[in-house]
Amino acid sequence: MAWNPGQQLFGDRYIIERKLGEGGIGITYLAKNQRGELRVIKTLREQILNHPDWIPHQDKLRHDFRDEALRLALCRHPHIMQVENAFDEGNFPCMVMEYIEGEDLGKLITEKGALPEAEALLYIRQIGEALTLVHEKGLLHRDLKPGNIMMRAGKPEAVLIDFGIARQFIPGGVQQHTQNLTPGYAPPEQYLPDAERGEYIDVYALAATLYSLLTGELPMAVPVRLQNFTMRSPKELNSSVSDQVNEAIMKGMALNYKFRPQSVQEWLDLLGEEIVAPTQPVPTQSVKFSTHIPPSWQCAHIIPGGYSNNWVNSLAFSNDGQILASGGGNGVIKLWSVATGREIRTLSDHSNWVNSLDFSSDGQILASCSRDRTIKLWSVTTGREIHTFTSHSDEVTFVAFSSDGRILASVSGNKNIELWEVKLWEVATGSEIRTLARGSDPVYSIAFSSDGQMLAIGGKSVIKLWSLATGSEIYRLADEPYGDFKSVVFIHNGAGLASAGDMTIKLWEVTTGREIRTLFVPFLEWVTCIAFSSDGQILARGSRDKTIKLWEVATGTEICTFNLFDSVFSVAFSSDGGWLAAGDGSGNIKIWRSQLVVE
Repeated sequence: MAWNPGQQLFGDRYIIERKLGEGGIGITYLAKNQRGELRVIKTLREQILNHPDWIPHQDKLRHDFRDEALRLALCRHPHIMQVENAFDEGNFPCMVMEYIEGEDLGKLITEKGALPEAEALLYIRQIGEALTLVHEKGLLHRDLKPGNIMMRAGKPEAVLIDFGIARQFIPGGVQQHTQNLTPGYAPPEQYLPDAERGEYIDVYALAATLYSLLTGELPMAVPVRLQNFTMRSPKELNSSVSDQVNEAIMKGMALNYKFRPQSVQEWLDLLGEEIVAPTQPVPTQSVKFSTHIPPSWQCAHIIPGGYSNNWVNSLAFSNDGQILASGGGNGVIKLWSVATGREIRTLSDHSNWVNSLDFSSDGQILASCSRDRTIKLWSVTTGREIHTFTSHSDEVTFVAFSSDGRILASVSGNKNIELWEVKLWEVATGSEIRTLARGSDPVYSIAFSSDGQMLAIGGKSVIKLWSLATGSEIYRLADEPYGDFKSVVFIHNGAGLASAGDMTIKLWEVTTGREIRTLFVPFLEWVTCIAFSSDGQILARGSRDKTIKLWEVATGTEICTFNLFDSVFSVAFSSDGGWLAAGDGSGNIKIWRSQLVVE
C-alpha cells in the first residue's frame, strides 16, 4: 500500500501531497484538508500489518493505534502535536494531525552544535509540561529524543511529536511493552519485556535529551553503561553547563529508576530557576573590552512571542541596565525586567508600529515614536502617558534624549514624497523648540554628544553635526556619493563618532572631522539593524538571515554569532556593555549577558 500524490482519503476530505517518512510501525503523509490547510496523516505500515508474525495480532495493532489517536486527542496542549481527526481507510486506521512547519531539535543541534543553556532549558520545560499532561492521561511517550521534538518555524516553541510507541501504563504495575527504543535515550527498564512502568521512563529520556542539547552529543547507551563504562557528565563536555543543571541531568539518567525523580515535575524542579543577573551592576567606568580577549556571552533569557507574531522593531535599555523596553509591530510597548526576563507592564496607546524607543538618563521617562505620526513620553514608574507630540506631518522614525534628559530629538520622514525633518522638544513642557533640519535628504539616525552641545544626523551619503545652541549646521563628517549612514553614536566622551552604513563602519575624530579608520564589511548587505556598544568598541548587527554578529571595531574581527528564530529587526546594548538584546520578526526577544574584562 502506497498513497500517491493527489489520492483522496476519507471521501474527499483529505488529499495526499507526498510521503513524509516511515518508522518501525507507522508511515506518515503530508496532505491537505478541504480548506487547503496542510495536515499530517499517519497510518500503519502495510508490511507490519501483513507480516506473518503480526497477522495474528492485526486487530490489536489497529485497536492500539485507534486508542493512541483517542488519547492524543485528549492531550490538548500547545507543546503537543494536535490530533484533528481519526478514520479508517479500508483496513488502515488513520489519524490526522496538525502540520508543524520547522525542524526538529535533532537536526538543529546536528547543524549548529550545542545550544545555550537558557535556550535548552526553555524547550525542555515546555516538553516537560507536555509530558506531565501525557502522564495524567495515563500514557508514556517512551521515545522522547531531540528528533521527536519539533521547533515551530520562527518561534521558540518546542512541540512533542511521534507517539508511535506510546503506551498506557499503571504506576507500579508490571506490564509487557514492545522493546522498540532509541539507544542513548532509553532507560534500562525499557530493554526488558516485562517490568514496572512509570513516569521515570520518560524522565530518563527527558534528561538524556537535555544532555544532548547541551553537549551536541548522543548520550552513552544503557548496554554500554551496564558494562561499567562511565558516562561523561554534560559539564565535562561543555564547561558552560551550570552545576545545578549538570547534577539534575545525572540524577535523571540514573540507571536504577528508584534513584531517579519519580515524576517529570519533580525532575524539572531540580533544574532550578532561570538565570538571573548579578545583584550589583558592573560600574561603567571600570569596564573595558579587551582587543585580545573578546568578551564571552551567555544567553540569559528568551522571551517568546510577546507581540503576537509582529516584528519587535525597537529595543532600549534603561541607563542602569535594569529595564528593557520593546516596541512592536502592533503598536504595543512592553517593559521587561532584565534580571528575570519577566514583563513589568504594557504601554499601549500607539495606533500603529512603534519605530524607536529611548530612556531618559535618570530612567524615569521613556520616549516612543510611531507610524501614527506621534511621539509619546511615558512615566516608567507608573506607566502613565505624560505628553503626546503631534507636530510631525509624517511617520516618526527615531527619537533620542540628550544626556541631561532635558531635550528630545526626533526624526520623521516619507520616502514617497521625499521629505524628512528633525525636531527638538523640551521634555519638561512638551513644547517644540525648533525644527533643526527639513528637506529632501533622507535621515536615518541621530545621536547627542555627551555634553549635549551637538547632534549628529546620519543620512544618505552624509553625516552632519548641528549646534543645539544656534540650530545651525557646524560641518559634515562625510559627504560620499554612495552609502547610507543608518547608525551613528558618539564615543570617547564625545571626541569620537562611530558610524555604520550599507557597506562600511567608520570612525571619526569629531573635533577635526577627520576619518580615523574605515572597515569594509560586505556582510552588511543583508543588515536590518545595527548597534554600537557605548564605548564604540563592539558593533552588533542583525540580519534577515536570523543571526546577530558581533564585531570588534578596532580590528574588524568577528567575535561571535547568535541565532534567533526569525529575521532580526532590533538590537541594543546596555550602557555598561554587560547586556545585549535582540528582537525578531515573530515577536521573540533574546537577552544575552556578557562576561566583561574588568581592570
